[in-house]
Amino acid sequence: MLISHQKKFIFTKTKKTAGTSVESLFEPYCMEPGSWRKVHHTPERVSEYGIVGYRGGAGDKAYWRNHLSAAIIRERIGERIWDEYFKFTVIRNPFDKLISGFHMLEARKANYSLGQKIKKSAKKFLGRGHPIDLVVGETEVERFRSWLCLGGSMDDRDTYMINDKVCLDYFIRFEDLANGVEHVFEHLGMNSSEYQLPKFKSGCRKSRMPIKDYYDEETEAIVRERFGWELSYFGYDLPE
Repeated sequence: MLISHQKKFIFTKTKKTAGTSVESLFEPYCMEPGSWRKVHHTPERVSEYGIVGYRGGAGDKAYWRNHLSAAIIRERIGERIWDEYFKFTVIRNPFDKLISGFHMLEARKANYSLGQKIKKSAKKFLGRGHPIDLVVGETEVERFRSWLCLGGSMDDRDTYMINDKVCLDYFIRFEDLANGVEHVFEHLGMNSSEYQLPKFKSGCRKSRMPIKDYYDEETEAIVRERFGWELSYFGYDLPE
């Protein structure tokens, strides 16, 4: 997440939406001029110029960090700044986002340490654990469908809603990232030619299978029920 006191904007970070790349692009406006470096992981940075949330391990306890909910950001920064600043994020078709999230989790699973593997196997034997650790199936599609049926998700609605109401000013669409970023730059009176969009975490998903081929009737229904609001509000659907 980002807060810029220079340009008066707040960026909330969603999951599997090129969020780290967009975050990195806007970071220079949240820190002392000339101090920005292109890095994947970054410590929490708080200064008179703004705030850059910690970006790193999932278990970090930094006050400002990745994927904070909009409600927490508003509470910590104060309603005056929250109301005054331009607030935006990136959204993505849930049918596509879930596939990307599944591949990310499978990649992490492949890198478990021996201790983690033993612990996860014990939980799986007892029928407990995270959905990604309980999946069954020989093929990628079988495992993906199993993950969804076990409750696997990429839900981050709290980064753009407070009390079930949309609380941001603008949504960049993952499917039209360049134009969305350009709109934000123009709205804030910034020169978009100064920076190029960095790329991070783009190698987890090797397959280029059509999105619709991942789903059967059961798993399509799960997504429509679980993400019905997003599908309706943003006009998304299962691609043909």
